[in-house]
Amino acid sequence: MKINCEVIKDLLPSYVDGLTSPQSNELIKEHLAKCPDCAEYLRQMTQEIPAPEEIAQNKKSIQPFKKIQRRLLSAVAAAVLLSVAVFGTIFWYYSHSWTAASSEVKMHLDAQGTIATLRFTPEKKNSYLYVEVPEDEENTLIITEKHASPFEKTYNRSAYYSLTFLDDHTIMGLNGKSSTFSSGDVLTIQYQDTSDTISLKELADKALENPPANSENVEMTCSKDNQGHVTLSFQPILLGVSLRVEDSGTDQILIRQYYDSQGEPSENKATYTLTFLDEQTLLLSDGSQRTLKGDETLQIQYENETIEIPFQNLWNGTINE
Repeated sequence: MKINCEVIKDLLPSYVDGLTSPQSNELIKEHLAKCPDCAEYLRQMTQEIPAPEEIAQNKKSIQPFKKIQRRLLSAVAAAVLLSVAVFGTIFWYYSHSWTAASSEVKMHLDAQGTIATLRFTPEKKNSYLYVEVPEDEENTLIITEKHASPFEKTYNRSAYYSLTFLDDHTIMGLNGKSSTFSSGDVLTIQYQDTSDTISLKELADKALENPPANSENVEMTCSKDNQGHVTLSFQPILLGVSLRVEDSGTDQILIRQYYDSQGEPSENKATYTLTFLDEQTLLLSDGSQRTLKGDETLQIQYENETIEIPFQNLWNGTINE
């Protein structure tokens, strides 16, 4: 009896499972012996479905590898958790901040040009400071400290806070608006262990005071005419600065700077004139004469230094030896 290949292929699953009758088995075997295509189809079917014994054997063979895999995954997970813990601790250590103790902070005041600047420098070399201002307390400073991170360069470990005064009772706020204050108002500086106060009036007085000029910001020249007039000229280098010469003692003058000037620095210079009757005689402003001994000097006082010029040099119309 000849059976179609499609019918045989439909019967093969039941044949493999042992569900076909003996007569069907004989027909299938007879067909498979003559049909290589169906025989190959059967071979592939039996290879794709492993026997239960083979499945059990395979499970036993891969069991050790599963144990190794579990141990490896546990080790990797432990390493990841350890790394997260270590880096988390490092991140917290360098991002954590706290209110600095007053004993660990050195404060310095620099006041000039209507601006008073407070500088807070940490005593510890491995930390830096910054200033926090509460939103509802503009005249309160909280000095906060952090560890200096070795992973980033810290060029300046100090913290700064500046106040701009319009006059001795008016301050420019952080919002750009001006406000008045009384003589009893203070700036509060909060530390971990204490609070310090500074009078706003005292800060204003210092900021509005005109300090002596720095010699590095002044260009000094000397000239002499035929009548014996020796003139020293002091020209500011900085824009917005003018200079004044003040007598501060016998043979002493002070160069003071002001921040209210307009125009170019050359328009804001100051001069000081001496009148020589001869090499050893000065004509004073009251009309009297003064005899020089030969070793006297004119002292010019700046913020950072005092320059001495012999009168003999001035008689020669020069400020250099």
